[in-house]
Amino acid sequence: MAYNVNDVYKLVLYAVGKNLQQGYLSPEDFQITINQAQKSYASYLLGSFQQYAPGRPEARVEFGQNSVIRARLVPIIYNTTLSVDGTGFSPYPSDFVQVDAMWSYYGYDRIREIQQNQFYGVYNSVIDPIANYPVYMIENAGFRFFPNTIGQAKMSYVIEPPDMVWGYTLDVNGVPVYNPASSVQPVWSDAAILEIIVRALRIIGVNLDYNQVSGYAVQIENQGQ
Repeated sequence: MAYNVNDVYKLVLYAVGKNLQQGYLSPEDFQITINQAQKSYASYLLGSFQQYAPGRPEARVEFGQNSVIRARLVPIIYNTTLSVDGTGFSPYPSDFVQVDAMWSYYGYDRIREIQQNQFYGVYNSVIDPIANYPVYMIENAGFRFFPNTIGQAKMSYVIEPPDMVWGYTLDVNGVPVYNPASSVQPVWSDAAILEIIVRALRIIGVNLDYNQVSGYAVQIENQGQ
């Protein structure tokens, strides 16, 4: 099945009802929790800083590590064209999280990322002159391109996952009723959604694994809820 935000909320409520005495989570608390969980999940796939260890240069899970991780991130990988000013600067897109790839505007020649401490050597390179082989650096507010006459660049990048919203109206008894028109649906695959729900439940205090949550989803489907 393709999970919409109502399916996600129902599954979270079902798990909370099964495992906590209070047995309820308001729409507002659900949205705070599920969006915190999906941001945590995206960070995990990208390679959380907390996963790095001395002498081990890669996180246990890291963007670009394999096709499975990349496939999970596909819904939040976007393309854009950057406008570069006369100083070589281009600000980050408002939803920017991480660069996937950077190319020249005309064609798909790769623009290399360099770090600030590498700039002197790259700038003065005779083998790979920046006039022919552009580079960029990441700064606090955006990108700095060299040569600064590049004008434009194309970028594939990871965005911040859009917040899920469980929109609702109130019935005559003041009970929230799902309203798809005012809702924002999840962008993730079903497998990713279940992993996000596992994380959301742990925030609430319900410690279930992926298979248990998947089993609850089957129970709800069989009950026609």
